[in-house]
Amino acid sequence: MTIFNKLFVVYSMIKQKNISMSYLLCYNISGDYMKYPTPIQNKENYKKTPKVNGVIFENALNISNEYYRLHDIAIIYKKPTPVQIVRVDYPQRTKAKITEAYYKTPSTTDYNGIYRGKYIDYEAKETNNLSFSFKHIFEHQINHLVKVNKHGGLAFVIIYFKKLNEVYLIDIPVFYELYLNNLKNGIKSISINKAREIGKIAPLGYTPPIDYLKAVDQLYF
Repeated sequence: MTIFNKLFVVYSMIKQKNISMSYLLCYNISGDYMKYPTPIQNKENYKKTPKVNGVIFENALNISNEYYRLHDIAIIYKKPTPVQIVRVDYPQRTKAKITEAYYKTPSTTDYNGIYRGKYIDYEAKETNNLSFSFKHIFEHQINHLVKVNKHGGLAFVIIYFKKLNEVYLIDIPVFYELYLNNLKNGIKSISINKAREIGKIAPLGYTPPIDYLKAVDQLYF
């Protein structure tokens, strides 16, 4: 079972209102509670979440970023997507249901924040194949990251290769050069071997599930 399959246990627990993230960071994803002098919760009172395949990569990043914030390592959030609400229904007086809405503007990238005094901005992607197709990232997203890099920010693309359970960070100048050269030569993807060559691997674990800031340290500091 991969780390992301195990991660479903943690992500499901987060959604329970009576369990906080700070508590979950003391939990072993393999299913056992870590031995602390004062247990936070009785194991017998906890009902295990069934194992589910296909945990969304984004959820793993969200949990990792929450870990970084709780430990005062970095402040990184997922960007909200601006939406124009057109129609709202009110099935009940105290409830409202959005029935029609549109994106105001094309979204830029997924995450941004501050790390070690530097602005950080990145796009997160995943692939079921042994290569990442350029069709899965928009040109305006690449251009946005190029501009962030130009102004001194840390900008990169993070790619999860699901078949191999490997995550790589690719610095945007390197990614952009490869993007332009490959399109010019008719190559429309980045192979896993190329990602290993030009990128930095992000360690996978428990807390955080994707420790990608270690790869950031190798790339930029």
